[in-house]
Amino acid sequence: MTISYNLDVATASPFNFFRLIFRWKGSIWKSCVKELCIWTILYLIITFIYRTPYFLTDEQKVIFENIAYYFDTRLDYIPLTFMLGFFVQTIVRRWSVLFENMGYVESPAIYIGGYVYGTDNECRLLRRTMARYLCLTQLLVYRDISVRVRKRFPTYESIVKAGFMLEHEKEKLESIRLDFDKYWVPINWIYALIFRARKEGKVPSDSFANKLCDEIKYYRYNIQMLCNYDWVPIPLAYPQLVFLAVYVYFALCLISRQFIITERDAPNKSSIDLT
Repeated sequence: MTISYNLDVATASPFNFFRLIFRWKGSIWKSCVKELCIWTILYLIITFIYRTPYFLTDEQKVIFENIAYYFDTRLDYIPLTFMLGFFVQTIVRRWSVLFENMGYVESPAIYIGGYVYGTDNECRLLRRTMARYLCLTQLLVYRDISVRVRKRFPTYESIVKAGFMLEHEKEKLESIRLDFDKYWVPINWIYALIFRARKEGKVPSDSFANKLCDEIKYYRYNIQMLCNYDWVPIPLAYPQLVFLAVYVYFALCLISRQFIITERDAPNKSSIDLT
């Protein structure tokens, strides 16, 4: 879930950079602070073992320095930048598709309000019922892909209490025997209402009815895309490969990035001791 930071950059200021870089909620710092602390502690422990005379002899220190040099010259064998670039691109593209297909009810609701004519109570109720079925479809899908929505609406009874579904509609939905989910039953109800409204003249032409059906179909397609992305995640081997490469890279850095201070002419000898 993205965290809004628009208020921090609402006005131009030289401090905007610091407002953004030091935000905690939703930031990269919050995501990796545990790993950073663990890595720093391990790095300092290895430094302590290498620098103090209590653990390693002079010969063992030379071996450690050679190992550090070997790891440092082989780090480029792990194409970390290349792998992370493709991985981030995949994640961002996936997030963009999900955002574009969340199922925005406003567009089909506008068509319903414009194409279903009539000012009497029956016509108003018909338009409201169609819009409610759109929200009900979205809610039924969100219950299976969002933990928060599932906790908010754990049962059909809770949906009825919230006003998204009537009691007789709940009974009708429960009476349907399917081996699969019942997400699209309200969509079929909307189509039935459109055909009835066309027959009664509340939708004045076949082209209007066809346009309404197209909008409902497109709305259902958007919701279906959410289901597809929830059912089929990124292939497991790719995240495993990226995570393994990152952890192996930084594990090698625990040794290869040590500051080597020695009297001999080592190729990885540090001219300045920054530890």
